[in-house]
Amino acid sequence: MDFTFDDEQKALQDAVRELAARNAPAEAHGDVPVGPAAHDPKAWSAIAEMGLLALPFGEDVGGAGASTVEVAIAATELGRARVATAYAEALTAAGLIAFGGSDEQRAKLLPDLLDGTSLVVPAFAEPGRAWSLEAYDVTASGAGAGSPRSIRGSEAEEKLRGVQGDVTLTGTKEPVPYADAADKLVVTARVGDRTGLFLVDGATVSGMRVRLDNTPAVALGSVDDAARAIRAGVNLGILAVTAEALGAMDAALPMTVEYLKTRKQFGVPLAAFQTLTQRAADMYVSLELARSTVLYEGMALAADPYDATATSRAKVVIGQSGRHVGQEAIQLHGGIGMTAEYAVGHHTARLTAIEHTFGDTRWHLARLAGALDDHEQVDLLT
Repeated sequence: MDFTFDDEQKALQDAVRELAARNAPAEAHGDVPVGPAAHDPKAWSAIAEMGLLALPFGEDVGGAGASTVEVAIAATELGRARVATAYAEALTAAGLIAFGGSDEQRAKLLPDLLDGTSLVVPAFAEPGRAWSLEAYDVTASGAGAGSPRSIRGSEAEEKLRGVQGDVTLTGTKEPVPYADAADKLVVTARVGDRTGLFLVDGATVSGMRVRLDNTPAVALGSVDDAARAIRAGVNLGILAVTAEALGAMDAALPMTVEYLKTRKQFGVPLAAFQTLTQRAADMYVSLELARSTVLYEGMALAADPYDATATSRAKVVIGQSGRHVGQEAIQLHGGIGMTAEYAVGHHTARLTAIEHTFGDTRWHLARLAGALDDHEQVDLLT
């Protein structure tokens, strides 16, 4: 498999790297708390103007007609510079609409989303529950003449198949990153014993918490198509965050090596101690494993956007590699790695957050194990 970039991909990489450098946070100018970053409208506008949101979508809906490999290239550069935007979330929402919406919904919604006019983010997670592609407590109901009533089973599916209006959602979604900056949400909700996709405008948002109280919604496509749409949309989001993590690792390693070369202990640079250089070499191995895994993931999704195996493999590798590189970067920097003014701590915080985004390492290991059909038993924890 050839992971070499062609001339157009190299040009895209250079352009995004320059854009990211212009919009990178300046941690050297005052305290910057480590933690979830607020949406940066200036960076968002720059990303939209360059067409990065449109990369993997067809030209018939306002896309650029590129591929998921280009998405990986762009997200890596954004992660390297720690640009704080809802890039992965917007791609996921666009993927849900592209793969799950009707022709009319795709034509109506995607152009504004892909050119950055509208910010739509997905709402999957529910408080008190582990990550799942299925909705649990958030339910869809049909509104009667008076009070709303729950609808179940085939009645619900019949009522919500391609429905325009007459649907409300009830429940809470949390955490929903960038919900407070979004114009609309794509929400998963129970429809009988299955999960449907709904477009919501007007939910009550408080930070990352979204409250739905008989909130009007519009079904995206049919319940029959929702499962495959969710898989494809989330695959796109996972590709974006794993590539972002690759960029964070690619930034943390050179910073660590440079520190080892310049910081002196007992009159000699830290790099003179073989144990420390060996630890840096191990970080390099983890980084290159992550790089080849993300590029493979991008190529696999370009061939099959529903390929959950490739994304779960990438999520596991990135989770393990990111934890290794981030923790080693902090330890080899000593106390300076924990200061708010130094970027390596922020990269590690983001790597930790990414490990728990769209399912953590254990969840994806379990999904990979569930796909095995030639083993009677698989024990992941020993």
